[in-house]
Amino acid sequence: MSHSHLSNSFAAIDLGSNSFHMVIAEPEGSSIRIIDSLRVPVRLGAGLDENKKLKKQTRMLALDALGQFAQRLRGVPLRQVRVVGTNTLRRARNSADFMHEAHSILGKPIEIISGREEARLIFSAVSHTAPDPDTQRLVIDIGGGSTELVIGKGYKPQLLESMHMGCVSYTTKFFNDKKVRSADIKKASVEAQVELSPIKRAYTEAGWTEATGCSGTIKAISRIVEELGISDGTITNDALRSLIAAIDKAGSIEKLELQSISSDRSAVICGGLAVLHALMKTLKIKSLGASQVALREGLIFDMVGKAEHIDIQSQTLLNLINRYDIDAQQSQRVENAVTQFFGQVQTAWDLDEDTDLAQLIWAAKLHELGKAVAHTQYHKHGEYIIGHSDLIGFSLAEQKILALLVRYHRRKINVEAFDPFRKTEKLRVLRLLALLRLAVLIHRGRHTTNLDRFKLKVKEDQLTVTVDQEWLEENPLTSAELQAESDRLLLINFKLKTLGG
Repeated sequence: MSHSHLSNSFAAIDLGSNSFHMVIAEPEGSSIRIIDSLRVPVRLGAGLDENKKLKKQTRMLALDALGQFAQRLRGVPLRQVRVVGTNTLRRARNSADFMHEAHSILGKPIEIISGREEARLIFSAVSHTAPDPDTQRLVIDIGGGSTELVIGKGYKPQLLESMHMGCVSYTTKFFNDKKVRSADIKKASVEAQVELSPIKRAYTEAGWTEATGCSGTIKAISRIVEELGISDGTITNDALRSLIAAIDKAGSIEKLELQSISSDRSAVICGGLAVLHALMKTLKIKSLGASQVALREGLIFDMVGKAEHIDIQSQTLLNLINRYDIDAQQSQRVENAVTQFFGQVQTAWDLDEDTDLAQLIWAAKLHELGKAVAHTQYHKHGEYIIGHSDLIGFSLAEQKILALLVRYHRRKINVEAFDPFRKTEKLRVLRLLALLRLAVLIHRGRHTTNLDRFKLKVKEDQLTVTVDQEWLEENPLTSAELQAESDRLLLINFKLKTLGG
């Protein structure tokens, strides 16, 4: 395949707890056409030690898989590539080094996404490829370390949950012996049913017309029941009962000598089977069809319909603004200022209009979020709310940066809070912070300011703000604050110099 053919293609990489997957696709009408796909069983979930750190051997295996992906990615425009990490990378305590190495191999950073964001993307994939998208549907994805459950209609999810149970985690916990009995599967299923009990009522009350299963586990079980002649591939409670009895009789899944699944899949199938048994029983699912799409196709649909993705982020922000009754006029003043200031320093500071300006605007919209809790220390309350909310449509990294921008948009800056970032990323976030602080500061009087009176210039680490003398005299408090801000920004290696025009 020649590289020139790939300029219209999109690639999604899903670093799951059991396997790493990559898919390359291109838009075709209202759907997508898969050009290439690759799966490498890395078993990341089983590669965490007792301190929740990635073992060296697993890390090397993972990086090797990414090297294979990088070769296939040649020719796909980088802006049309997304790489996401799920359950295991959410939990791994030493993921930063791995993520840095992965970034240098793939040329793209890994976005660690929350379980609910994962659920939204999976639902998007199924809805976009379903013959009748307007059906009320239940979508289930059993991953290596977590299980996502979504109910929705059209492209809109109504209920989203991510449960801490998956095929790798349950296999590790319940199926260490070579011999597998039906009692072992039932025992694991009972634990999963207990996990599911808090969500049982909401899901059964919402109801659905059609239940669809994604992920390797569900596709594998569908193929197994077909191969054994138990059903046509449709998963029912009777089919699961017959499969569990067959495994019990044989003594292990390997002894069934199945042609339809790989050996690395059979190694984790019992854990996945127990989780699926619990789901069918708890939610009274009569019949489950296996879907060929999953998280990675959801990522592709998200990139192809970028406007739709932006709408999801905008909706999330709007929900927060309404819920916490943020002063929209003040937010708009600060947003106008950061947008204008960004334009003046973008080239000198090498900032990106798509990502950096978007983050600044989100922070401007939400900087007063914490006032709904208390006026004193409201910036700290704002950080807490953003850091501990499920922001649908946002990666965890975007959420972390947003929380820090809101936390330090006023008062003292704790430089150490930015230390977890790599050097270039830290500098980028601090530059955004400087612009946000300036925009908030000049609007402290909460009235609209003529922004044309402000000119920003950058020379090395010095940010010079030129404002006409008349404005400084009319706003003596803000003028004094600008002087104080100069000292605060020295902490983050910026020299702020204010010149009367």
